[in-house]
Amino acid sequence: MPRTFPTLDAFYYLDHFNEMLEFVEGHCRELLGENERAYIERFRGLSREAQGLHVRMSNRRGIAFRPEKFAYAEITNTEAALDELARSGFVQAPQETHYAEVITTLTKAELLAVLGKCGVEGLASRPKKDVVREGVERVAFAQIVASGSLPEVVVQRGHEVFDYIQFLYFGHRRSGMQVFAMRDLGIVKTRGEESGYKPRFSDAATARAAFFYSVLRERIDECEVGELEELARQCCDWPRGGGDEVDRRFHRTIAKLGMGLERGGSTDLAGEVYSFSDVHPARERRCRILMSAGEREAAAALLDEIVADPSSDDELLFAEDFHARKFGGNKRSKLTEMLRASPVIEMDEAFRDSAENAAVEHYRSVGMVAYRTENQLWSLLFHALFWEEIFDGEGGVTPNPFDPRPTQWIDGSFAMTQRIAIEVKLARVLDGSAMAVVDAAMTKLAASDGRFLLTPEDGLAVKRFLELAPPRAVVQILRRILDEPLVNRSGFPDLMLVADGAIRFVEVKGEGDQLRRNQLAQLVALENAGFDVGVVRVQWCVDPMQEYVVVDIETTGGRAEHHRITEVAAVKMRGGEMVERYQTLVNPERRIPRMITSLTGISDEMVAEAPVFAEVAEKFREFVGGAVFVAHNAKFDYGFLRQEFRRMGEAFRCPTLCTVVAMRKYYPGLESYKLSRLCAEFGISLDQHHRALCDAEATAELLKLINGKRVRAGG
Repeated sequence: MPRTFPTLDAFYYLDHFNEMLEFVEGHCRELLGENERAYIERFRGLSREAQGLHVRMSNRRGIAFRPEKFAYAEITNTEAALDELARSGFVQAPQETHYAEVITTLTKAELLAVLGKCGVEGLASRPKKDVVREGVERVAFAQIVASGSLPEVVVQRGHEVFDYIQFLYFGHRRSGMQVFAMRDLGIVKTRGEESGYKPRFSDAATARAAFFYSVLRERIDECEVGELEELARQCCDWPRGGGDEVDRRFHRTIAKLGMGLERGGSTDLAGEVYSFSDVHPARERRCRILMSAGEREAAAALLDEIVADPSSDDELLFAEDFHARKFGGNKRSKLTEMLRASPVIEMDEAFRDSAENAAVEHYRSVGMVAYRTENQLWSLLFHALFWEEIFDGEGGVTPNPFDPRPTQWIDGSFAMTQRIAIEVKLARVLDGSAMAVVDAAMTKLAASDGRFLLTPEDGLAVKRFLELAPPRAVVQILRRILDEPLVNRSGFPDLMLVADGAIRFVEVKGEGDQLRRNQLAQLVALENAGFDVGVVRVQWCVDPMQEYVVVDIETTGGRAEHHRITEVAAVKMRGGEMVERYQTLVNPERRIPRMITSLTGISDEMVAEAPVFAEVAEKFREFVGGAVFVAHNAKFDYGFLRQEFRRMGEAFRCPTLCTVVAMRKYYPGLESYKLSRLCAEFGISLDQHHRALCDAEATAELLKLINGKRVRAGG
């Protein structure tokens, strides 16, 4: 029976904003200043419709709006609401300082017409953002206004205060107001009042500094290189102090600005920006810039500085590795060396969608107990061991009803505020009595409203681990997590193996996978603590009778979340021969763009009577069966099909092989790996390119070439 949802009131969003205001006033009062208090007082003096229009505007992107575009059924008199907002100082007429925001409200065609009246031509082929920039640079704002062709625009005031209040509540500026509606619809659960709340920021100075960096990081994402250069000249004046929270945001923003400058070609200035930070990755980027500029001595000195006092394990690994390669004669990185030295296990392609599951099957086949653990093992152990300290009592207070994370965890104070209790728990690990604590907490973990996705095997893995792992090694890694919880929450090895009463951790890499530096850092840390660790590579072996289904689809556009399938075709191959074919047009339940019709030949008329995807899904799934899914650019075809199944509330998953990737590997050096160019290169028929069955049959011929090479190469 379909799930029914309650109906939201017309002004539901306003009720939610008022709820947020009351919460912030009650729980974050010390973080509010005169501006915020004055804003709240003025807002509460507005009529309901004026309040609603203000919140509607505040939840939209930008600060400039065209009143003619407002169409809200619950606001019956938009003009009166705007007049009221203007009298109360919430909106104003546009000024020259709002120039770019104002003309951004125009469509590109409208903007070109306005600029044309002011004598600026020749911009029709440029992107809209370039047209906006050219307009601002070449035409005075007064001239635009005097042209008489600018529509009515209003500019919102007080949006910074709105953003700050939302930031205090959610901890970010991305609109999170929709979670209130999801709560009312019964989709999202919240914590009760009995849990208690505590602001995520300790004082107003820390909150405002954190807000400053939140605004700045968003601005960096949108800046042109000239604006980034201006920001670089200001970074010495950015707020500092205020504890770990402000420092962390400062260093992250320095790194973001530096990387933006590098992408824009301002490498020297990026190096200057990085010099303000001694935290990874800023010093790594400085080293690389110095080496590229030929300043070897300065780079070597900086590497020595990092080795003497690294900010993280990642940074230390970089410095040691980079020094060995650039100054010690070692040509390969430590990551490459470890990966190349790792053993290889050959597995059937039926496991191609998961190298980790293939490795589990291999180890179990040779008599070992193998668990998929990755980050889950350490996360579950940590939270189970310290459940009382993290979630119970005063320690469990959160910043708002929607955020399940205790404030002490968000602000990084957990290790300090709970240090005595933590030491007691770590002592229980050392003396072997922690199992009772963990066992009792696992029940709470499983019932924590989806906060921890706990499977029966996860519970078994944690208990087995505590039984067999060296206690001192366990404590050493737990202390590492306590010291840097944000850094050390990921990168742990994929598998835990148990054999002869001993534990081994293994990182699994499939064909083409790279060993990342944070994974190497965790392997090194585990090994230093006393654990047996390693890396294994999975290589797929070719079974002559392996079934493949070579698939091609045609669509209404390039993005699976926004576009739909118009045709599906598949060719089943067994023993290197095509043994069965499947093809159907699909009604995409939307219009097909003309450019797509000109490319594929598939028109709205052709699919009008075709089945929708839900009507062909089961037959297609049966055709694929347990075969390996093959496509030319498999990520595209596989992604679209998974999205179509997802719309039906179903999952679709199978092992995949991409002929683009495989052709690059086994036939390197070709000028192009487009399907049409490869078919021309190898004499493969492609009579109806961009029709699904023709393209699938051509891709099947590429698969024959690939598998021929793979057999000769031994996989």
